[in-house]
Parts: sequence; structure tokens; C-alpha cells
Amino acid sequence: MSTTTYTHPDGHEIAVGHGLLTACTSEGTAVSLPSGPGGLRDVAAKLLALADADEADGAERAGAALGGELLGELLALRGRPQAEALRTVHAKLQALAQLEHFDRAAGGFAVALVPVLEVGIANLPKVEGCK
Repeated sequence: MSTTTYTHPDGHEIAVGHGLLTACTSEGTAVSLPSGPGGLRDVAAKLLALADADEADGAERAGAALGGELLGELLALRGRPQAEALRTVHAKLQALAQLEHFDRAAGGFAVALVPVLEVGIANLPKVEGCK
């Protein structure tokens, strides 16, 4: 007996049974591959790893988006009281802390901010007696 393990909204299906892993298109075209329990476990582990990587990539993109938003908001606050800028930074850091896969989200955030900080620091006025 074959068991459908996944059905896509467009009608594509993946089924397992009789030692076969079978994928069918919505038009009825099917491809079957022999696979025992060990092979199914291996495929499942690899699919889970890919799903986790996709989530981590999404967290990195979300972190980068937060960094970009922060830069835009800080630019809009230029010339305003420093407390407003600090509140904006605080709010973005709190939002960043709420994202899953924090290390990847923080990496994306940093990718958005670090180049701007480097340019800003490189262009700071030089003060005599300071290196």
C-alpha cells in the first residue's frame, strides 16, 4: 500500500510505499525511486536541513531589512534630538532580538550597518594629537 506523504496545493504529490518513493505531477506524470527505511530517513534528514537553512536565510534577510530600516530612520532623524535616535536604535535592536536564528539575523543586521559605519568613521574629522 502506498501512502501519500505530501500534496502540493497545485496537485503534485509525493507518496511512499512498496519500497518506492514516488513523485507525481498534477498531470499524472510519476517518477519512482527505490528506497528503503534507511534511504527515507536520509532523505528526511536532508530535507529538514534544507528547510532549516531556508529559515536561517530568511532570518538573515529579515535582520538586513531591519538594519536598512534603521539607517533610513536615523537619516530622517538627522538634526533631531539624540534621544529620538537612541529610541529608534533601541526599538530596532529589540525587534532584532525577537527574530529566530538570532546569529544569522544579527549577521544580516551587521551587513547592512557596518559599511555605513566604516565610511562614517573614515570621514570623521581628524583632531590634532589623536591617531
